[in-house]
Amino acid sequence: MSQIDTVLVIEDEEIGRYLAITILKKMGIGKEILVAVNGLEALNLLQDLCLNKGCPKLILLDIKMPVMDGFEFLIELDKSADIDISNSKIIILSSSASPKDIERAKNYPFTTYMQKPLTREKLQQALNN
Repeated sequence: MSQIDTVLVIEDEEIGRYLAITILKKMGIGKEILVAVNGLEALNLLQDLCLNKGCPKLILLDIKMPVMDGFEFLIELDKSADIDISNSKIIILSSSASPKDIERAKNYPFTTYMQKPLTREKLQQALNN
């Protein structure tokens, strides 16, 4: 994957955001790390970002969130004509090991499914795929 200048972390839990940001910074990934606490906030942010600066190369997406969860976000993102994420990598982060969630994630071939907690090793492996 090419240089990752901008990363969007979509996570409702403070500890999850802190962990993701810390790992990204330690790995030297993302000159700019943006945060959204739910899918709806992330969609609004992406619309503005993608139109004005360019879409982030990496999106870390939690599944279980209030307002709009990760799967609802992916559905809306898939429908959006304004947001072109063809050059982005989306990593779904979930505490769920449910086969149902893993299968559902496969409906989005532009994503990688990763079980929490996020680690440097897991992130590096996902970025290399």
